[in-house]
Amino acid sequence: MIFASFDCENAEGVVLAHTLRLAGTTLKKGRVLSLADLALLQENGIHAVSGVRLDAGDVDEDQAALELAHALAGPMLEIGKPVAGRCYLYARSDGLAQIDSETINAINCADAGIFVATLPVHAECVSQQAVGSIKVIPFAVPRQQLDHCIELAGAGTIGLRPFRRQSVALVLTEAPGLKETVLQSTSAVTAGRLKALGGELVFEARCPHSVEGVRAALTEALASEAELILICGASITVDPADIIPSSIVQCGGVVDHFGMPVEPGNMLLLAHIGERTVINLPGCSRSPKLNGLDWVMQRMAAGLPMNKSEILSMGVGGLIKDISHRWRMREQARLVEEVQEPYKVAAIVLAAGQSRRMGEQHKLQATVDDVPMIQRVVDAALQAEIVSTTVITGNRALELEQLLKGRDISLVHNPDYREGIASSLKRGLASLPSDIDGVMILLADMPFITATHINELLAEFNPANERDIVAPIREGRLGNPVTWSTRYIPTMMQLSGDRGARSLLEEYAANVWEVPMGDDAIFMDVDTPAALEEANRRARENGRARR
Repeated sequence: MIFASFDCENAEGVVLAHTLRLAGTTLKKGRVLSLADLALLQENGIHAVSGVRLDAGDVDEDQAALELAHALAGPMLEIGKPVAGRCYLYARSDGLAQIDSETINAINCADAGIFVATLPVHAECVSQQAVGSIKVIPFAVPRQQLDHCIELAGAGTIGLRPFRRQSVALVLTEAPGLKETVLQSTSAVTAGRLKALGGELVFEARCPHSVEGVRAALTEALASEAELILICGASITVDPADIIPSSIVQCGGVVDHFGMPVEPGNMLLLAHIGERTVINLPGCSRSPKLNGLDWVMQRMAAGLPMNKSEILSMGVGGLIKDISHRWRMREQARLVEEVQEPYKVAAIVLAAGQSRRMGEQHKLQATVDDVPMIQRVVDAALQAEIVSTTVITGNRALELEQLLKGRDISLVHNPDYREGIASSLKRGLASLPSDIDGVMILLADMPFITATHINELLAEFNPANERDIVAPIREGRLGNPVTWSTRYIPTMMQLSGDRGARSLLEEYAANVWEVPMGDDAIFMDVDTPAALEEANRRARENGRARR
């Protein structure tokens, strides 16, 4: 690979090192220059360019990142599309990251210009979260260097252990002065902790905080189908001979270890009765905040062994603290990011609904500030930096198409619109071009969404930096429209009935990049005559304010 300044007359096949903006067009960094490109550059007075000419045997940055990703990824990981030499590995389900640190370090030290970043070992992952990233720094790497890194790698160097269902029993002990609300809260927090790991609370009992009481409750728990038993005492266990561990021993159990080098969570006790694991919970377990119990439960849910040596190995990184920081505004933080060309995002406007709640009038033909609602939303998309706008029609399609006549849009009719919003969404997704990076889904009954809202969301969309679901937010509430990376399209194509793409936000909550908005247009839809009247009142007030 040769990096140099090349005369445009002899630069065919050179990979452009820096983006060049010309009148009416842009040649992006990484573009392989053609004769037509070079003629255009010379027409614009540019006679030399900085770039790279690849040698025989050099492997393009995207191909190199993809090949190493395949060599590193375990079976529970999805390999993303390489962009600008970066390829992400995504979790296929909830689970724990499994990382071979020695292999990752060896690749990063190979001096090949290839770098691998991962989550920490045993980090908790949610489905579709990035677990690892492969980044190729130069525009290309020699095949020999890439092959060396692939030889170092092994299948499953970066992997995921999915959470499996666990059936769990919970024993709560009672003592004078312990409020009922504390017991109820502890039960709810424990059930929530289990649910997040795919587990289920199948048995719960309360008993006096005494050896006899705990022993009786344990006997009942052992008769249930629970494979794991949790005990939360009214008072904290302070010694292996205390009430709860003594009760475990009287039931034929063995105390495996007491105490752990994780704070909060120091007072956890691990035991077993026959094949059943028993955990005497630390006092911090009553809180939903992350603590040592979570680490133990996560590893058990992932099918990893849990014993004395495993617990004692948790000390490094085991100081878990909630630290409040005052971060600078994101706008300031973005100043240090590399300038990024906008990604290609298409818009789908869903306009096929039956408008049942509106009465005789079709809501999308209704006017807000004397403009039909469907026109307001479509025009906002057309005025924004969207590469294409597709409108999905269904009910009263001919009337809506007439209202949109002359606009630069694609119209897709959904004859199955009565089946629900998912059928319209899937029709729209199936019609999109293959070369886009993302899709923004707009609702045609949200008349106050403007090109400004849309452009603010587009400015934040960056699938290469994990900003691959971008949603507007105001006062803690997510609104519409939402922009999705194309990698979510296969999942959206599985939706049915009245379940639209927005229903996936909870499933992929860890991936959502929130963009604060200055008004509540992101919430305002018009479904009823009363809502239409309110929308027109608001439009009149906005008009007076502008004057």
